[in-house]
Amino acid sequence: MANELVLLGNDVEFLCPDGSAIPYFPTIAKISWIDKNGDLFQNNTHVGAGDKFFSIQKKLSRALAKIPLASYDAIFANHSLTIMSIVKNGLVTKTLYYVQAYEPDYYRLQGGFKNCLLVLLSSLSYRKDLFTVVNADTYKKYKRLDTAKVLYPGIDFDLFFPKPTKSANEKIIIGTVGRKEKYKGTEYILHAFTIIRKKYPKAELHVAFGKPADFANYSGVYCFQPNGDEDLGKYYRSLDYYFCAGYTQLGAFHYPVVEAMRSGVPVITTPYYPASDNNAWITKTCDATDIVRKFEEAYTNAQLMQQKAEQALHDTEQFDWKKAGALLNQYFLELTGAIVQKG
Repeated sequence: MANELVLLGNDVEFLCPDGSAIPYFPTIAKISWIDKNGDLFQNNTHVGAGDKFFSIQKKLSRALAKIPLASYDAIFANHSLTIMSIVKNGLVTKTLYYVQAYEPDYYRLQGGFKNCLLVLLSSLSYRKDLFTVVNADTYKKYKRLDTAKVLYPGIDFDLFFPKPTKSANEKIIIGTVGRKEKYKGTEYILHAFTIIRKKYPKAELHVAFGKPADFANYSGVYCFQPNGDEDLGKYYRSLDYYFCAGYTQLGAFHYPVVEAMRSGVPVITTPYYPASDNNAWITKTCDATDIVRKFEEAYTNAQLMQQKAEQALHDTEQFDWKKAGALLNQYFLELTGAIVQKG
């Protein structure tokens, strides 16, 4: 999104605590690092050193306090805990808050005293006086969220696209993005794959970003570490099917589902946007047996599988980055216009 804003003629600058890592996604926007005094600098020798929660808050708060208000028109916040520094410095009216998930839910699921505190702090970020934009319709009226503004993310169509022809392969390659968090549903995919492999011994499960040690007890499971979106696109094009079994905040935008659809891969998933019965196979939550059932429906009906894959390509056209960038730019114009009117 920063890249698109720059291409539209805006100046964009990331403010990052100096212990942060280099961005996973390359950007043409400027990156300024924040030291412990809140001062900005360019050449960071501490990249990836890590930062504790309160250290991050101090650095952000001090930086925002030092930067002259007249030097920027608006702030883009995309995580609930960054709102604390914004509120502390009285910058709510200059902030566009982009909500990508209802984050208190995730802290609550992890449990423990620290996460209970983060649930509270994260919940406080959903203030009625913030110019809030959500990344899926499901969040417009979700718990403490209340907004009419929606901005779906984008994906790079030059990197996520179908393979030209289906290779003749006796194997059945199933893919998933494997995460340790329970609510990601990886355990149900593993259970379903175990059942599938008994009937189809040449089936393989390819887990993106998975740790081999977590899957050592499963036969036919292989882990992959895509380095950047170009590698990730190649990973999707190597698959015959993509499985997703997450079970929280259903209806939300889900990157792996969209990326797999855009790569021409038949998708079997719990109900995440934009999956529907027209472009994917929708499974019940926390139900490995239903995953197997939907896989069999796809595997035994090549014509329907092709129809759904083609519909998925059509339904993902809306996620062009240029469209996302243009709408975000319009929201910023709306925000800054409101600031001017308030005088």
